[in-house]
Amino acid sequence: MDLDPTLIKSTNSTTSRSSLSARDTIANPNMNTARLSRRLLIFQEARNPSNMNELVYLPVNKLGLPICGPGPELPSILELPLRILRAFTEIFNQPKYKGWAVLAAGPYHDTSEEGKYYAVVLEQTREEAVS
Repeated sequence: MDLDPTLIKSTNSTTSRSSLSARDTIANPNMNTARLSRRLLIFQEARNPSNMNELVYLPVNKLGLPICGPGPELPSILELPLRILRAFTEIFNQPKYKGWAVLAAGPYHDTSEEGKYYAVVLEQTREEAVS
C-alpha cells in the first residue's frame, strides 16, 4: 500500500526524498527527486619514498566505485586519527574533488593484501565529475 506523500509529515519543512515513489515523479516532473551521486574510494597507507618518516595515502581506485543503495556502513570521519584527518583534508581540498563532500571514512580490511587501507565515501554536492 503506497502512502500519499502529501499525508506524510516531516520534522523539517521539506518532503523526505525516501517518501517519494516513481509514480510521484511521473505525476509531478518538477519535483527534484534526483539522488546525488556517491562513490567509494580506497586509500593505502604507505611510506613516502622521498621521506621514509612520512606517511602518504595513495588512492587504490582513483575514480572510486559508484554506490547504489545504502552503501557501506563506516564510522564518522571524526573517529580517524588526526594524522589521517590531515592527510584526507589535504587530498579532498584539491580542485579534483571540488563539488564532493566526505560522508564517512574508516579502516578498510582487505584480507587479500597486506598493509593498512582506508575507505572513504564521497557524495556529489553539485553537477561535477571526479576526473
